[in-house]
Amino acid sequence: MEKVVTVIVPAYNEQLLIAGCLESLLNQSLAREKYDIIVIDNNSTDLTAKIAMEKGVKVEEEPLKGYVHAIRRGIDVCQTEFIAFTDADCIVPHNWLGRILAHFDESPQVVGVGGKLAFYDIQPIVDVTFRSILYLNKALPGNNMAVRREAVEEIGGIDPKVNLTVDYWLTLKLRKVGRLIVDKSLVVKTSGRRFRSSFDSDIRYFINVMSMRVSSKPVFYDFPDIRD
Repeated sequence: MEKVVTVIVPAYNEQLLIAGCLESLLNQSLAREKYDIIVIDNNSTDLTAKIAMEKGVKVEEEPLKGYVHAIRRGIDVCQTEFIAFTDADCIVPHNWLGRILAHFDESPQVVGVGGKLAFYDIQPIVDVTFRSILYLNKALPGNNMAVRREAVEEIGGIDPKVNLTVDYWLTLKLRKVGRLIVDKSLVVKTSGRRFRSSFDSDIRYFINVMSMRVSSKPVFYDFPDIRD
């Protein structure tokens, strides 16, 4: 059976959380023969790659550190028409890939599909607050999205100069070549560790979003690594 979608999981020193992510990806309602999982080891110094290989998924190395370099590497090495992205600290729902592909089947004009986020390791009131804010966002979240390969090629690929907020950059670019669907019922659970340890990351992200709306260029390139 020919594979139709590849899941790209960028990972840097994620030995504590990547197993849970991969288990959720391996337990999809979509037939396993229809999809690939590729972990992009982004210069990790821990057991991230070893754990991924033990789970039986493909591992590709990207020594140039940065989220954007990892996803660009993932797009380069995968072979399928559709490409999905999630993060190593995420847990995707059982029907995640099935729902994503169903949305793409609605029309060839659909070039991107995304969902919403929930946080599994922060206080419930904080989770509800941030989920409410994100619920209004119509952009594709980088850890819960999928794209049509030919649409990415049509926009000239992903700009390696855009790292932080590359998901928002991709949203803006894809809107110009086709239709995006954000399924608010398609919820991926993710870690809220950045909220706990580095609120500065969220401020940088917000500033980048505002900057790209005005000038199409981000202000900040990177964000700190949070691994606790």
